[in-house]
Amino acid sequence: MRGGLLHLLLPVFFALSLFLGPYGFINPFSHGLGAFVLELRLLRALAASLVGLALAASGSGLQALLKNPLADPYILGVSSGAALGVLAAIAAGFVWPLAVSLSALLGGLAALALVMAVSSALGLTRTSMVLAGVALSYALSSIDMIIMMDLGPAVQGSLAWMFGTVAYALWGELAYAAPLMAAGAAWIFLRAGHLESLMLGDDVAESMGVRARRLRAEVAVASALSTSAAVAVAGPVGFVGLVAPWIARLGSGGAFRRIYPLSLSLGASLTVAADLASRFVEPGGMAPLTSITALMGAPVLVYLLARWRG
Repeated sequence: MRGGLLHLLLPVFFALSLFLGPYGFINPFSHGLGAFVLELRLLRALAASLVGLALAASGSGLQALLKNPLADPYILGVSSGAALGVLAAIAAGFVWPLAVSLSALLGGLAALALVMAVSSALGLTRTSMVLAGVALSYALSSIDMIIMMDLGPAVQGSLAWMFGTVAYALWGELAYAAPLMAAGAAWIFLRAGHLESLMLGDDVAESMGVRARRLRAEVAVASALSTSAAVAVAGPVGFVGLVAPWIARLGSGGAFRRIYPLSLSLGASLTVAADLASRFVEPGGMAPLTSITALMGAPVLVYLLARWRG
């Protein structure tokens, strides 16, 4: 299945997400309970689509930026920082949508600022960014777990959110987060040409007028923006930002400008499909998205590694 056909996966999974679930098939022209269930499914489908798009955008940008095919949206510690912001807001009693979105954004950007400060002191190289991000991610994840243990009755919902779910998404929350996800994804797209130059090496990029250090900072901020907003809506959903760009490379070739749009479509498709599957794995549709995306993504990675072993 090549690039053009892969784009068709999103509308197919989106439609299935609207009409299928634990309560069976829902008639789109029904009223009463059927209309209520359909509205809930529409919210989940939209949330899953936007989250998948944002994570794929971030993953694609970081893989090109760091020249590392195993880079994902969480490699710079942004996910752990955004999660810390959300958990801190919940612990403080600030649970309305705007507060949660702002807390995730501030936590993610604060984590990124710390990573960039440490990395800048070491020259802002690819290696320094990755090492600083991984170290901070471990430290913040430890703090996240400590806060969760002190949440009391709220720990069950927080635990489900930490493994990724759109079951708790709200329209107001999505309204605040969607523009941030779109802004981050759009900014990376606007830098697609520069990223292609940077993939040839810093010296080549500089000779073509690309300021490598500034570009790294811009793409890192755009990635943090998209990832933080996605975490605010669905928690840290794994594998999507890692696998979608890989599949896009196989479907559209090696040019980043061609990979990127397909990666966004595939990221949204994978997340919607995972949410649809979660409804049948566990009654009520509360199965963690990361458990589904990992099952979907692991075989794909093994296949890709076998295909690209040379």
